[in-house]
Amino acid sequence: MFNNNYKQQTTSKPTTIKMTPMASALALALFAMTAQAQEASTAKPGQLETVVVTANKRVEKLESVPMAISVMSEQEIQRANIREFEDVVNMMPSLTLNSGTTAANNAIFMRGIGTVSVGIGVESDVAVIIDDIPIATQFQAFKDLADVSRIEVLKGPQSTLFGKSAVAGAVNIVTKPLAGPLTYRGSTYLSSDHEWRVNASMGGTINEHFAMRLAASNTRLPGTFHNLTDGRDVNGSGGKTFLAKLQWTPLDNLSIDLSPHYNYSENTRGVTAINGFFLRTGSAAAGNLVSTPVGLDGAYFNGNPLLPATTVLAGINVNDPNNRNVRRDFPTGLVSSDRGTGLKLTYTLPNDAQLMAISSVDKYLANDFRDQDFADVPTIAEAGKTALTQGNNQYGTYDIRTKTQEIRYVSPDRGNFKYVAGLWAAHNEIYRHFIRGYCVAPTLCNGNSNSSPTNYYTDIYNTNKAIFGQASWEFAPTWTLEAGLRDNLETSGFHYARNYYTNQVDRASFVPGPVGVDQFQSTGNADRAYTGKVSLQKQVTPELMVYVMGATGYKGKAYDVTSGLKAVAAFPVRPETSQTMEIGAKANLFDNRLSVAATVYNSEFFNYQQNVTYVLPNDPTIYSQLNSIPRIRTHGFEIDSHLLAAKDLTINASLAFTLPTIEKWANGPCFADTTNVAVGNTKLAANGSLAGQNPSCFPIAPGSTTGVQNLDNSIFPGTPKIKLNIGTNYEFPVPTLPVNGFVNVNVRYQNEYNTNINNDPRSVNAGYSITDLGFGVRDKKGRYGISFRVNNLFDRFYIPNANASGPSFRAGPTATSPALTVNSWVPPRDVFRYFSVKLDVKY
Repeated sequence: MFNNNYKQQTTSKPTTIKMTPMASALALALFAMTAQAQEASTAKPGQLETVVVTANKRVEKLESVPMAISVMSEQEIQRANIREFEDVVNMMPSLTLNSGTTAANNAIFMRGIGTVSVGIGVESDVAVIIDDIPIATQFQAFKDLADVSRIEVLKGPQSTLFGKSAVAGAVNIVTKPLAGPLTYRGSTYLSSDHEWRVNASMGGTINEHFAMRLAASNTRLPGTFHNLTDGRDVNGSGGKTFLAKLQWTPLDNLSIDLSPHYNYSENTRGVTAINGFFLRTGSAAAGNLVSTPVGLDGAYFNGNPLLPATTVLAGINVNDPNNRNVRRDFPTGLVSSDRGTGLKLTYTLPNDAQLMAISSVDKYLANDFRDQDFADVPTIAEAGKTALTQGNNQYGTYDIRTKTQEIRYVSPDRGNFKYVAGLWAAHNEIYRHFIRGYCVAPTLCNGNSNSSPTNYYTDIYNTNKAIFGQASWEFAPTWTLEAGLRDNLETSGFHYARNYYTNQVDRASFVPGPVGVDQFQSTGNADRAYTGKVSLQKQVTPELMVYVMGATGYKGKAYDVTSGLKAVAAFPVRPETSQTMEIGAKANLFDNRLSVAATVYNSEFFNYQQNVTYVLPNDPTIYSQLNSIPRIRTHGFEIDSHLLAAKDLTINASLAFTLPTIEKWANGPCFADTTNVAVGNTKLAANGSLAGQNPSCFPIAPGSTTGVQNLDNSIFPGTPKIKLNIGTNYEFPVPTLPVNGFVNVNVRYQNEYNTNINNDPRSVNAGYSITDLGFGVRDKKGRYGISFRVNNLFDRFYIPNANASGPSFRAGPTATSPALTVNSWVPPRDVFRYFSVKLDVKY
């Protein structure tokens, strides 16, 4: 963990204990009762509780909405100890997470589609909305989720009501409401891997005109890796959060809600550890490829004789797949602060319609860091010198400023015709400063110099104005037609200035290069788009509803403002659009003891915006360029359900079967393959492909050393085909004691999947299943409770990110020595079993 002074905290390593796995029959039995827990505030005895959502910008019963939605209730959030967005992804099969070099590069995938970007010029495909206000950039969601009441996962394009950046879906986060008498709550949490949390809140109605809610939290998770350089742990997270809701009701039909918020977060995730060291011989094409584990002796960092592996990786077992030791002399991670406020005015008209004005301002500041040479020794020689005196590091800042304004009219919740209509305006500004590598005047450097130095300032802006509306019409008994339309006008642009002198660390000392070479701008780029949605639903019986739905999505123009920006890439990349078709059914059966939602869908995306990252031989620097993929597709089916199997016994599960594919991309990126050797003195292999690249990688033009491969009808990476979550919860009275006991079990499974868009067969994450167990007691009056939890009950080991970047080594002290294959990983927390205890009090 580090702060703005790069100071890290010291913790010890977690302890693991081996246990015997549960019989697979239990998982199969639970799967037969598929369900997705959907809990809410009201229920009749012996029935499931009613779930309400605001997916259509009005309060509706989940079972009545003709759209695929998964909901995580407050009870589930508490039971599963949900703290961060990563925890939500684990529990929601329709979501996956692409972890970047730092949290600022993380990407949320919905139904297999998401945006991977290391620059600020590309928006996300999945919008995140918190209390009616969308966040400006997706990575702002990767912080503590404090005081949350409900999380709604809205699948498929949501651009009609939620605008751009919802081209693949949206995650709607709702914090706890203001209701009831003043109540005080507190909780503490401790775990065997040294996480701790403290939460406190108070809220309720003070009098007939005023209500308030205050919530604060402080959390800390040291990390899963141990840095041998300074004896501290990394790959953790933590932060402080303060939220407030102040509600004034000066009139019976007018309420004014003010909701300021503040969050400070530290995230050291992104540090990679070596867990495989191989020498590959033979040829994959010839079928005689052999990978042999090797030790540190005779290996050299980038083939540099001054950097033997025995020094660079001292004390690290590079052939241990479970290795958690690293050496770093510079931090990796993200330190951020987020502060802002929302203001909501709600006026109820005489006909019970509501007119709302929702405003927000927000300012997000962050510092990001990365140890780019993955070592704790100097790896760079100053110009004209042979001694290594400098490290290869990168760091930068984000300054994000957002303003939004929405005017919304919601019709009365009665009759056969209901609608919502509104006006939307938003302005976002994102400022980015980034420095990488080492270059100091009078040395003349460029992007291809040793350490790939760069120093740039860039900013992106966009202004959005929209008018939207959506209406539902019960035009015949049991038949309802719903349709919506959005007219969105966006104006966007960017400024960019660069040089290669990494000692010019502020604006006052920064001197940009020439215009058109190192200075670019493109402003006033206007784009108008129309998105729509239409559905037809039939209430077949009072217990069963079926529907068919179609929708379109839109995401604005993108800009390739990364370190390698060139004149040919200084103009906007075309907007990304999507279209989807969905058929579904929702049922409440057996006197509302079983709820089931099933969906089949097909979605296509056009001009998909994607930053492709790659590395070059003997260069650990991660490069990136923006590509627009002509067409990708995802299709599959989902099942969500919830079963009240017996009194106080619930069984829930959700299943997502997802098949994302690249439909058209003739000029896709290649991947390195040292076994594809050159013929004679040429740079081509036997089949005409580029030597050192995969056999399907051919020169982009005769004589070129730049290669591409045709990726038509190939795998779109990042999502397992099958993702399953199963849970059960049982509550029971404890004889002779004033408490109730509870036990819950959660099992999640996903199969293997490729992690790299170039379809490198080595970049495959193996499938795995994880079982969590919780149990405890709570006071029958709800005044206190204590719960225990074992995450990864059976200590299942898995490697979740097969393509994690790492250092380059060669089996000899020259740049032409045979390259070694070096595997690296960044494990999530539950790769290792851990135990926790939580105490809750209320009065």
